[in-house]
Amino acid sequence: MFTSALALAVMCGVTIGASASGTLQEIKAYLTPQVTVKYNNTVQTLTDAGGNVAYPIMYNGTTYIPINAVSNILGVGVNWDEYTQSFLLGEGSTNTTYAGADLLETFQPYSFTNVARQSWNTDITRYYQQVQKSAGKTETIGGVTADHWVLMHTGKHCTTPMVSGYYNIGASYNALTFKAYSNYDAAICVYGDNENLLAQFTIEANQVPQTCIVNVQGVTQLHIQMSTNPEGKVVEVSTYLFDANLT
Repeated sequence: MFTSALALAVMCGVTIGASASGTLQEIKAYLTPQVTVKYNNTVQTLTDAGGNVAYPIMYNGTTYIPINAVSNILGVGVNWDEYTQSFLLGEGSTNTTYAGADLLETFQPYSFTNVARQSWNTDITRYYQQVQKSAGKTETIGGVTADHWVLMHTGKHCTTPMVSGYYNIGASYNALTFKAYSNYDAAICVYGDNENLLAQFTIEANQVPQTCIVNVQGVTQLHIQMSTNPEGKVVEVSTYLFDANLT
């Protein structure tokens, strides 16, 4: 019965976010209010996450009960982690919601690319520049006005067209959401601890800013890297990252 209850997790008991909607499959099942559940010889009242009575469901010869009802009966916590698409029972179930933070306002990169920025050799320059609100500047990025951002820039004859910034976010967040824009085709890779690749995004030239979401649960070191055109192409690449929020 407990295994069957877990199978019902996507059906009732805990609300699942929109990101799961593309994988759900509609089925035909039957409510079975005549079925009771006893725990230690005591009949239990099954309830959903809102405290409403929830009856067992019969589907293909198997009886299912809500995962929230199981957690209530057994006295263990239950939670839904939107970003990993996971149900958490017991340990860790109460530690999935963190206070949010603006990455660029809250954290400064402790290490970043800053190569050959002198005026006499701008063609081989590459750098990772973070501008915060305190600078009192604004920038129009892909038609959007931003008052704080990161600029990842490479000169037109840069021999290593790759730029990085590193942050210590302290393993305190579930997800990073940001928008990215570039004047030239580029790739943004986000790495976690031990250079574990968390996500990779292709940013096409001069398109509307792209929204990117990265699972950073348990991540302490965050490494954001932009890579672009091969050496020798005569173009300066400016890739922007803004509206970067940790939740």
